[in-house]
Amino acid sequence: MIRFRNPGTQYSTQIQVIKQLYAALGSQAYFTLDDMAVVIAQSKLMTAYGYAGDDAIRLSHTDQESMNSAKMNAKMYAEVFRMLGWVTPYSTESSYPLVFTYIGIHVALSVGDCSRLYEQCVLGINNPTQLTDNMSYTEKVRFFKCALRTLIDLDGMMYKHELCLGPMSINDEDEDEYQNMLRFIRSIRGDKRRLVSAFSDLADSLGVKLDPVDNCTRLPIAFMKSCNWVESVTDRTLYGRSMSCLRITEHGREVYDAIKDMHDMRLDEYEQLDEDTQKALIRLGTYSMLQRSGYDMSSVEEEIQADKSACMHIIGNKDLLFSPCQTLKRQRVEAALGIQLGVGTDSHHSFDTFESAVNEREALAAMQVWNLNIPEGAATELLTEPEDVDFLGRVNDLLASGYSSNEIVALLFEYYSDATQTTFYPLIATLFKIMGFKCSFSRPGDNGARWDAIIDDPVRSIPIEIKSPTEEQHLSIKAIRQALENKIILLSRQTHSTTPEVSTLAVGYHMPNERAEVSRLISDIKATYGYKIGVIDLNSLLSLSISILVDEKGFDKEKLYELEGLMNARILENC
Repeated sequence: MIRFRNPGTQYSTQIQVIKQLYAALGSQAYFTLDDMAVVIAQSKLMTAYGYAGDDAIRLSHTDQESMNSAKMNAKMYAEVFRMLGWVTPYSTESSYPLVFTYIGIHVALSVGDCSRLYEQCVLGINNPTQLTDNMSYTEKVRFFKCALRTLIDLDGMMYKHELCLGPMSINDEDEDEYQNMLRFIRSIRGDKRRLVSAFSDLADSLGVKLDPVDNCTRLPIAFMKSCNWVESVTDRTLYGRSMSCLRITEHGREVYDAIKDMHDMRLDEYEQLDEDTQKALIRLGTYSMLQRSGYDMSSVEEEIQADKSACMHIIGNKDLLFSPCQTLKRQRVEAALGIQLGVGTDSHHSFDTFESAVNEREALAAMQVWNLNIPEGAATELLTEPEDVDFLGRVNDLLASGYSSNEIVALLFEYYSDATQTTFYPLIATLFKIMGFKCSFSRPGDNGARWDAIIDDPVRSIPIEIKSPTEEQHLSIKAIRQALENKIILLSRQTHSTTPEVSTLAVGYHMPNERAEVSRLISDIKATYGYKIGVIDLNSLLSLSISILVDEKGFDKEKLYELEGLMNARILENC
């Protein structure tokens, strides 16, 4: 399966970043990740641990590269821009440093809207290329062309995991393989359990957990939405329950109609041709992208016509779908275009010029880890509501099917990935009840209850702010502020007994994206108001509950009353 490993970023942000990078680094012969990180941070296009500018660079600086937030952020942009063909390796020996490509410079120097060229770059993404020798996947596919075709053939609608099971996992030049893929997706539709099982099987075949596979959908979905090819809609026809799905737009259909009959040049075909034809294809592919993007190509019109004639025996009268900057090493592209990039001054940005602040950074990034090592059984006397019985039945069914504790957690986590408030609030209450806390939830629309759920204790009640996956996939700063408001209101109204020292909780599907910013806010709230705010994700709650239900191992409950910051709990592999 093709691995789109990077998170999604918006079109406008990508354009802004490439423009800033070229303005600052375009005169250099090449640039490094340090160069990129410094420029992006100083342009205040990123934050690290709650800070921007030089402060973000100082807080990020560490000898351990994977812990350097600014550099990892720069690396994410570098990989996205390399995929789009805007930057490419400077040398043939290593992935870094980088140079701007001919197409990348056009994007960086564009005035006004450059969405048409961006769209051409997204369509240009294909596998394999001369730049992906170290990739573990073997699919031969122009993914976005294949994805648009798949959407159309599946009646215009797909769930995100179907992208992984379908266009990411086939060779689109093999028509039999493509049709088999369509039949497979149609065969699992109608029952969410079949989808969950197929997705789990895919992850197992790749030797990874479910989350990394799910994350591979983020960037392609972001690309397709940026190009206005798809839109998110709530649909229950695909799998019999309400789910957030992708629906192809009219523009998406128009784009596929425009490209489906083009000559789709792939690397293996290109490499079989003679050198003169290869050079003509490089020029024709590059100039065709610019021409379809609205650029005035009159200055090279004679060359375009000559190259079309030279390639007539290959492409006939068809337009050419081929992006050399995304497919070939830069030396070949530059030789064919008659240009020389990678010349100029030396790279000059370095993290060594900024004072390190490792201790402060580590404190901000801290997360509590709760061990599941205390013998304990589930508090069955609290599990009397229909939603409690339903959850226990689901767990028992999975256990009877031979799934381990970890597998049950993973399957349930995926099952609730698109849960609404109506489902998610009762689930959270059930999980806390399994752990032995008397917990009740508020019905959606009940304006009389300020908090979404509450742990009712004779002395130390805990209000809970809940964000369902359909509200926000990752807990946000807003959830932390609302958790603070819950604590203030509970102390003021005294509807349940509590004390200022007891935590107030924020619970959601995923931990916050900007963990350090959330940690800093929690720290600031503690310093200003004296209140503790704890943050828990669904995976941790499921791990705690399933460990108690299945393995009869629990945790120190006193920790919940004094939780401050982010909490992590995971079942050990040997449990």
